[in-house]
Amino acid sequence: MRMRSILAGAALGSALVLGGLAAPAQAAPAPVDSNTTADAPITPSAIVVVGWYRTLARCEADGENSAYSWWDCRWSSQRSAWGLYVDTDS
Repeated sequence: MRMRSILAGAALGSALVLGGLAAPAQAAPAPVDSNTTADAPITPSAIVVVGWYRTLARCEADGENSAYSWWDCRWSSQRSAWGLYVDTDS
């Protein structure tokens, strides 16, 4: 019984060693090019609420007359009003 345990341990140890040696090679990491620069920093768009309205029609009217190219009217159940959201980067 003792000899069986020794042989099982030796077989397990050799399997681990051989398994580690036979593992597939990993790809080398790509080199980092530190001489590149970006044209402009990447910034997230700034979507903000500019007003609250009782009716969707008034919200949409102000959105169409705003200076921003992107706007959206969204209902807020907490305020029970329509919020005019604009992207300040547009």
